[in-house]
Amino acid sequence: MQSIKSGADKNGKSLKKKPNYELQTLEKAIAILSCFSTKAPFLSISDISIMLGQHRSSVRRSISTFTKLGYLQENNKKFSLGPKVLDFGYQYLSALPFWGVAQPVIEELSDQINETVSIGLLDRSDVVFILRVPSKRLLNFDPSIGSRVPAHLHSLGHVLLANLTNDEQEKIINSINFKSITKFSIKDKASLLKEIELTRRQGWSFTSRQYEEQYCGISVPIFSKDNQNIAALNVSFVIGSDANRRAIEDILPLLKLGARKINESL
Repeated sequence: MQSIKSGADKNGKSLKKKPNYELQTLEKAIAILSCFSTKAPFLSISDISIMLGQHRSSVRRSISTFTKLGYLQENNKKFSLGPKVLDFGYQYLSALPFWGVAQPVIEELSDQINETVSIGLLDRSDVVFILRVPSKRLLNFDPSIGSRVPAHLHSLGHVLLANLTNDEQEKIINSINFKSITKFSIKDKASLLKEIELTRRQGWSFTSRQYEEQYCGISVPIFSKDNQNIAALNVSFVIGSDANRRAIEDILPLLKLGARKINESL
């Protein structure tokens, strides 16, 4: 039976803490799948054991189960993610209310301005790209679906943070590691809050050289029928001499129109 720890408040009244229903075994098993990446696509049991600090026998049992179910595959005692992992991603994306209607909108927008257009969601202190149409031009920073950037260094993140409640916003901001990526990166909480407040007032965000020194981007929120911020729409492009003017005068009106089209299609 799950135990419940008790305590007392400042007046001496008994307090009961909520029981912890988390399954540590499941948590450790799922962490194994997170070890695989483009930099480490093939891993041995020893590799994973060292990476996670888990006992080899525990790792072996989890890997055996994942392999049997098709989420991992084995080749010469090395393991890699199996195709079945894609089921989770597809099921998640297809369940998003705007997923089906947003693709043609961002394709049209990308054709109009010949720049990369993306839709992102907030996952803790990161922005995750869930839809994207790349520019026909070759870019160094060209994020694919499922890739992440720190929310505080991207206009998508500023828009999504600006539409949270104060409590939700504070929780995420307090978890951010303000390590500089470029010399222009936001370096502290006060600077980020100032940027978020500006975003909240004007309804959009423009960032320049925060994550990649060659790039800038502008983003607007996407709202549901009941006025909930469900995602954000972004255009990113290589910085030029008139980047600010182009972003605000040329791209922003088209971004707002695109967000409105998605909203009206829901």
